[in-house]
Amino acid sequence: MIAEILQNKNITGEILGINRRNQEYVRPYNPRWAKKIVDSKLLTKRLLSRINIKTPELFFVIRSKKQINNLDWANLPKSFVIKPNRGTGGNGIIVFYGKQKKLVNDQQAWIRPNGQIMTQRDIQLHIENILDGRFSMGEEKDIAIIEERLKNDATLKQYCYKGVPDVRVIVFKGVPIMAELRIPTKESNGTANLHAGGIGVGIDLASGLTTVAIHRNKKSLIDDIYDIVDSTLDLDINLPLRGFKIPYWNEILDISIKCQKASGLGFAGVDIAIDRDNGPMVFELNARPGLAIQIANMCGLRDRLELVKKINIKNDKHGIRIAKDLFGGQVEEDIEQLSGKEIVNLVEKIIVYHKPTTKIKLKKNKIKIKQKTSTIKGLLDTGITTSRIDDGLAAQIGFAETIKNFNKLDIPRSFENYADAQEFIDKVEKVIIEKENNKGEIVRLAKIFEDGKIRVKPVIEIDIKMRGLTMKFETIISTQKEMIFPLLIGRKELKGFLIDPSKTFVR
Repeated sequence: MIAEILQNKNITGEILGINRRNQEYVRPYNPRWAKKIVDSKLLTKRLLSRINIKTPELFFVIRSKKQINNLDWANLPKSFVIKPNRGTGGNGIIVFYGKQKKLVNDQQAWIRPNGQIMTQRDIQLHIENILDGRFSMGEEKDIAIIEERLKNDATLKQYCYKGVPDVRVIVFKGVPIMAELRIPTKESNGTANLHAGGIGVGIDLASGLTTVAIHRNKKSLIDDIYDIVDSTLDLDINLPLRGFKIPYWNEILDISIKCQKASGLGFAGVDIAIDRDNGPMVFELNARPGLAIQIANMCGLRDRLELVKKINIKNDKHGIRIAKDLFGGQVEEDIEQLSGKEIVNLVEKIIVYHKPTTKIKLKKNKIKIKQKTSTIKGLLDTGITTSRIDDGLAAQIGFAETIKNFNKLDIPRSFENYADAQEFIDKVEKVIIEKENNKGEIVRLAKIFEDGKIRVKPVIEIDIKMRGLTMKFETIISTQKEMIFPLLIGRKELKGFLIDPSKTFVR
């Protein structure tokens, strides 16, 4: 089935189907004892702890229905994850995003990513289903695991609907063969599983840059039909999925090799998430990794696997170098051409133009305006929509009088909520903009969250030059104390660029 689908997607290389995967790679290279270890999440955690590979913290292990009644519900954290120990395909995994403040039907309750509430009794019933083997391989009796929900890495958080994404790396005989980023959506209820509705994004092995994104077609009666998508699906602002770099990329490749070797599997899928505080952490190992990864990478697995069979891999570094040289690099060279966008750093050198001050009269009645500039370091901040400029820089480039006049106005220092701030803006914005002493320099008012409070701030237009491109855009004058960079460029101005989050300093 997967081969037929891929043949219609302009895939390069020979496609690996399920039967051939099992016959030529799983059975010969994955011994039964190794499969038994990785099929158990508990045994996998124990194994990886011996080689100092981080995994999510384990809170509780429930082996019997009697233990459910003795579970210390009061000490459960606000957010956590419940998993079957021997679950397959992400089945039975429930992510809890927060705890309900008030009791529901006289019971404690927790909140799932889609807003659904599950009471203590609901969770007990789900754990009973896990113990009965409803989600396990062969429907055998199972164990329920309650573990920590990781805190999302800042770079990847903006692409996800509440849950934590993970990177799946397929490793064969010490060489990473192919990789994809799996992104949670509203449909997938906070899990990164593609069959549940998550998004899969191919990753160039050499650079760690994302390539093609796919999403399961839920209207199809065939289970493994995927549509190619360009951006995230259900966020306030859908972001492009092609061309951003996965953090900790080299470390992720190194961890994937170490996990494959330690597990005893010759052919393995390694699922790695990136925690905000702890960096890469391994979710699980898989002896039978799924094959939709070939669609996301627009490339078949078989040619790559057969090539690695012929190579003698000396060590882990050699395995990474082979992977990058043989199976990556094209995206890093061609990404700007493919996307039509230039790759930029998180922090860029920016030329900011001052307000025109001196007019020089030239011949034939032509007038040239002399304009000063300031060169600064600015942060490309995809976490905000409208750009922000520090009031000190705004004053320096000619808006000191504008700031002074605005501060004289009778504007509350803060507001209880955004609705109150917007109501205030609706009442006074027109009057403020039309005031003579502003000279039309305030183009509108904006409500922002600044220094822990909701405030109303003026918006001005500025001109800058970045990477040789001159831009005019709106920016909010901010007095935020924690503003490290004097200019934050928001999403509105970044549509023509691809950001490499691994490069935080100006080249």
